[in-house]
Amino acid sequence: MTVRPDRAPVPDDPSRLADRIALHELRARYTHLYDGGDLEGFVGLFTGDGVLQLGPAGFARGHDELRAALAAPMETAAFACHFTSDEITEFTGDDTARGTSRFAVHYGRSPDIQGAGTYHDEYRRTGEGWRFTSRTISFFYMGPRGRPGRRRLLRSRCPGHRREGADHA
Repeated sequence: MTVRPDRAPVPDDPSRLADRIALHELRARYTHLYDGGDLEGFVGLFTGDGVLQLGPAGFARGHDELRAALAAPMETAAFACHFTSDEITEFTGDDTARGTSRFAVHYGRSPDIQGAGTYHDEYRRTGEGWRFTSRTISFFYMGPRGRPGRRRLLRSRCPGHRREGADHA
């Protein structure tokens, strides 16, 4: 049985194990391709009409907008390093699913930026395999490195997170 906090337990379907692994690999390729500067490989992880939230900068829809929005940041960053964990996948149909995962990211650019939050994904199986149809973000914090006061303030707003002495107004 799989227990989800927002729903009743559902029986695990062992026949979906290959799909779960493929979705895990899709999420891993997202970080490796972006961090490795492979723009075309990264764009190919999305369906032709896929949507990606570009941090606090807005959204890109479709392969052309993804290329236009990400070419310069991927080219000019000295480095990018994403870490993801705590993946949850829910199948919504034979060829569709949704999922969440936690992330932390560090960018080497001027100024250096770091952040953390939750990815909210929608997936569709295509002829090329599973692809993102949508990836949006809930941030715990995002901003220039070296500003701990601001990071603490945003982190204290994380749902369910309580810290001794934190201002939760």
